[in-house]
Amino acid sequence: MSTTLKQQLEEQQQYYNERATQYDDWWHFSGSFDQGEQVKTEALKNREGFYNFFSKITENSGTEKLNVLECASGTGNFTKLFLNEKYKLHCEEGSLQMIDVLKSKFEKEIKEMGDNFSINQTDLFSEKFNPAPNSYDIVFMGFLISHIPPSLFNEFFSKCATALKPNGRLVFIDSYYHKSYKLKVHESGKNNIKLDENLKDDDYIIKRKLLDGKEFNIYKICFTAESIMNTLTDVGLLMQNNDSVIINSTYIFGSYSKPGSSN
Repeated sequence: MSTTLKQQLEEQQQYYNERATQYDDWWHFSGSFDQGEQVKTEALKNREGFYNFFSKITENSGTEKLNVLECASGTGNFTKLFLNEKYKLHCEEGSLQMIDVLKSKFEKEIKEMGDNFSINQTDLFSEKFNPAPNSYDIVFMGFLISHIPPSLFNEFFSKCATALKPNGRLVFIDSYYHKSYKLKVHESGKNNIKLDENLKDDDYIIKRKLLDGKEFNIYKICFTAESIMNTLTDVGLLMQNNDSVIINSTYIFGSYSKPGSSN
């Protein structure tokens, strides 16, 4: 990894460290992140589409707990899906501040999970992120893929694919590419750059700002169905039973699976 790329990833991480206590207001369209009832209603409705998809692909898991790796768990807005008796959950998150918020929000649920919950502070784009091979039924990432520089796609997603058990699924939700886009309160420039093989990592850098006006450069990529499918098939993942890629007016989400044993 080049020094410039490493420094840019460190700046991106610092942004999320400092955004941690504001993040849930953004997620819930509250406080300074209120964008009006129409935007909020549309986004919440579209999230239901993901939750319904998630329920469908996990409904027939049998009696054994599903072993889950969540990458970039943030403040836990998707982590909550796994905090029940159906799962054994391990989270890898880059920000200690985000981890603190998550633990505070779900203190009761985490205590009830006991040894079936764990979380580590880890640089997901370094050698420190090295999940055990063939260990997870699900590798989940919510709004992580769009912040990965394309030059790191192969290395990162190969680790995730290796971590899956045969027939395990990589499940994701992220930003969908829209031809028309309106800036939001935490943005100070274009946030609608479509993945393109002709672009370099730096072409995906945008500015994000905190409520105090402090600005950071981060990576942000918006995906089409084709681009996310190509990204995951490039590391050997396939579309199998109930896998799909779904788009609505806000999000792109879906799952891809690791091929099962040929024996």
